[in-house]
Amino acid sequence: MARKICYESLFPAFSKALAELGAQVIINVTNDSWYGTWQEPYQHMYMTLARSVEFRRPVIRVTNTGITTVALASGEILQQSPLHQEWSGVYQVAYRKQPSPTFYQQHFLLMPVLCSIGVVLILLTIVTKKIRCGG
Repeated sequence: MARKICYESLFPAFSKALAELGAQVIINVTNDSWYGTWQEPYQHMYMTLARSVEFRRPVIRVTNTGITTVALASGEILQQSPLHQEWSGVYQVAYRKQPSPTFYQQHFLLMPVLCSIGVVLILLTIVTKKIRCGG
């Protein structure tokens, strides 16, 4: 089991290191009070929960003012707490005792390159269509 505090969850390299150390479950303990009540608590939550899919490990997210929830290794997000309210929940979280590394984990440095190539191809497609259409 691995724990990370607050904003470390936003950096995939940190979660990758936990996975490579053999983490079976990732627990994120955070205080989202400084985010306010608009979109930031939700953005922080989803960016944190993305690690469950990237590394195929459940992420248990516990907050005192933000959104407490669990993302299973499949990416399924379980019941979420209300924002800035007292709440408690019970989750059943399945995990693997020896999770195998994901494609993302094994080719971590390749992913930004692939994403960049994808963006360039999309932009080239848009530009060539505009040129053909006379726009």
